[in-house]
Amino acid sequence: MHKEIICGLDIGGASIRALIAQQAEAMEKILAFSEVPTKGFSKGVVSNLSLLSDAIEEAISKAEAAAQCKVRKVVTDVSGVHIRTFKSRGSVHISDRPSEIKEEDVKRCVESAKLIAMSLDREVIHLVPEKFYIDDRMEISEPLGLFGSKLDVDINIITSLVSILQNVTKAINFAGYEVEDVVIPGMATSLAIFDAKELEEGAIIIDVGKDLTEVTLFLESKLQDCFYFPFGSDDLTQVLQDKLRIMFEDAEELRTKYGIVTKLGGDLCDDSPILISSIKTKPGPGHENTQSNEKILGGNWVDDTRARALKGERQGVVSRKEISGLLFPKVEEIMQNVYKKIEPFLRHRKKSPHIRVVGGISKMDGFIEAIEDIFNAPVNIGRILKNKDFQETKFACSLGLTRYGFKKRADRGTGHVLDANSLTGRFVSRVRSFFSDYF
Repeated sequence: MHKEIICGLDIGGASIRALIAQQAEAMEKILAFSEVPTKGFSKGVVSNLSLLSDAIEEAISKAEAAAQCKVRKVVTDVSGVHIRTFKSRGSVHISDRPSEIKEEDVKRCVESAKLIAMSLDREVIHLVPEKFYIDDRMEISEPLGLFGSKLDVDINIITSLVSILQNVTKAINFAGYEVEDVVIPGMATSLAIFDAKELEEGAIIIDVGKDLTEVTLFLESKLQDCFYFPFGSDDLTQVLQDKLRIMFEDAEELRTKYGIVTKLGGDLCDDSPILISSIKTKPGPGHENTQSNEKILGGNWVDDTRARALKGERQGVVSRKEISGLLFPKVEEIMQNVYKKIEPFLRHRKKSPHIRVVGGISKMDGFIEAIEDIFNAPVNIGRILKNKDFQETKFACSLGLTRYGFKKRADRGTGHVLDANSLTGRFVSRVRSFFSDYF
């Protein structure tokens, strides 16, 4: 097998996805991909090292078997509310008389910006220079080869808790693999669903997962910021479970099959009855009033011989209109919070950024339209670009991880990489140079 293969390992709240790709001239050749349910990992935190390690091993092993190759290293992602963005400025003196700015000068400038008061429990994931300044006057994007006496830089520093990185890395190590690079999911996904022009003009990814929503901002082909919200598809399922008083598994099936989010009526939001197989009633005081509460809880109660025989379970029906009435307020609440975070980014743009939504919930009827109404801007579902033969959107992050890995290898081959910093144990963090985070 060709030596230039990379495995992108996307560790999500619901699934772990592995994708093995081989480098090609026009576009990567996807050799295999696999998906297994996530175990031992929730909301970006390792909860059971052994379970997570086993799930990782299963996912990669399945991809290896299909690709008929052996993976040694993986490019993986890290996410969660523990991710923090810091802004900093660095400055270096080049010479008393203006002289040519060299790569070493730029590296020193970036390193000086990195020396901010950051606690020891945090580690750098991405260093992304926004703007350079020569002699406090000239604002430029690429200083190499220009002349000046002083160089300044404004930089975004994306960090993670060291303990989170160490735990994820240890799980991967226990599965029998090494970590080549760590990326935030939005950075990877952007490489799969946006083209260069869109990233230059401004782009936003809204990734709604099982238990977290990640929002990532890009401008002038650079990562600007990322935000995390404790909201996911499980929260909508929980709404249905609580309001309709059904089992979580039944609520999940109801959401995936008939879920709709819309403020207005229409053909999709009708009153056609949907049978709910089992509605749990609570015995004891007040039980006799359960039927009178149907309008509050949503759904209609239906007594039958079978229901009465199920010791407290009753048959019921609900409509898509009622489902929408339960789900829309939750979606509206979280997306308004998202809008408040990104509103400054939207306000200072002459042109609306390209907004893409990914995650299984993005396919729910009315979800995209609900976001458009709140943002007052066009919103689309994210789709894979640059590989017409592969359109498995749920593997967008895994594919982006491989693309990121290929690019980083190319950058290292040309010497565009800063010195690595070591962490304790078996975890190795590769500090991102300003070159490697440019698209």
